[in-house]
Amino acid sequence: MKRKYPEQELKIDDVLVKQRKLFLYGEVVFQNMERLCKCLLVLDGMNSTKPIYLYINSPGGSVADGFALINTMKLIKAPVITIINGEACSMGGLISIAGKKRYMTHNAFWMGHDMRGGIWVDYSGKVEYRAEFLKRCWKMIEEHLKKYTKLSSKEIEILRNGELWLSPEECLKKGIVDKII
Repeated sequence: MKRKYPEQELKIDDVLVKQRKLFLYGEVVFQNMERLCKCLLVLDGMNSTKPIYLYINSPGGSVADGFALINTMKLIKAPVITIINGEACSMGGLISIAGKKRYMTHNAFWMGHDMRGGIWVDYSGKVEYRAEFLKRCWKMIEEHLKKYTKLSSKEIEILRNGELWLSPEECLKKGIVDKII
């Protein structure tokens, strides 16, 4: 059977980007954040009023790379709508709360915790400086949580010293999401 149109390989990612649907599935690392930041900038340039949907299923990752994405989300004019579809943990959770509108599916969960120090080898001469830097990073995370959620000081303290796991209903109550879908 002969087709009317030349055969082309369907590139699902290209189709989804054209539909303004982006995916943070996996770790928050440089390569993933670079691609998402570029997509946000291009989509905003094409139409700065039409929403962009960012689906999240991430265990988290790099604080610096995650804040690069959050900063890009805030710099563009197009509203970014985040949808937690699976897990939004650690830096993935912080990204999820930066959306203009924030949604979560019924079977998803959100988790926040303190960041890893990043010291893997004999780093003794620099530990003090790294600790000071981590304090500054934590302050930035804490301000972000206070700005975009209704988490109590006690819950933020749990998050800092352990792990704070929340269901969709708890996320709705705590202002982490606007709606469960």
